[in-house]
Amino acid sequence: MKKITSYRPDKPSPKQTAALMGQFKLFSLKWWFEVIDSLWQQRVVRYFFAAATATVVDILVFWFVFNKILLQQNHNLFGMMVLKAPTLSLICGFSCGLITNFLITKFFVFNQSEAKTRWQLFRFILVAIVVLICNYYFMWFLTAQLNWYATVSRAVSAVTIGVFSFTAHKFFSFKL
Repeated sequence: MKKITSYRPDKPSPKQTAALMGQFKLFSLKWWFEVIDSLWQQRVVRYFFAAATATVVDILVFWFVFNKILLQQNHNLFGMMVLKAPTLSLICGFSCGLITNFLITKFFVFNQSEAKTRWQLFRFILVAIVVLICNYYFMWFLTAQLNWYATVSRAVSAVTIGVFSFTAHKFFSFKL
């Protein structure tokens, strides 16, 4: 009796299988490099990479200040007013994220801008202040009204304001 080794008599060999897989672009490393390169040429992709990097810095600093420095406790400012821990953490995280975002955006996203760096920074800060106010009120809504955890609220508020931020920086901060 003949031993059956395969349900298909025309089963391709491993070399033939490798050759067939090589024909599909998804398995081609060169194709992936071309896709990544073409995406990187898109300014909006570079902007969201810069924003994502700055957001990670922002959220990490926020978490560290909120949990490790302030110990989730509100603090009295010179006996005049009480600053809530999420607010202080937001200011620290936002400031670090702002510096990170400006540097990456200036040198990798809108590097064709001919405006002087000090004016770019000034306009960038103006847009950032508007974004900070929007983030503050959105974060307040999520934490005070919906009882979300502060770090999650910060992450959600940061993501939702990205489109406005890109448009404002493109046409105002860097005037392209």
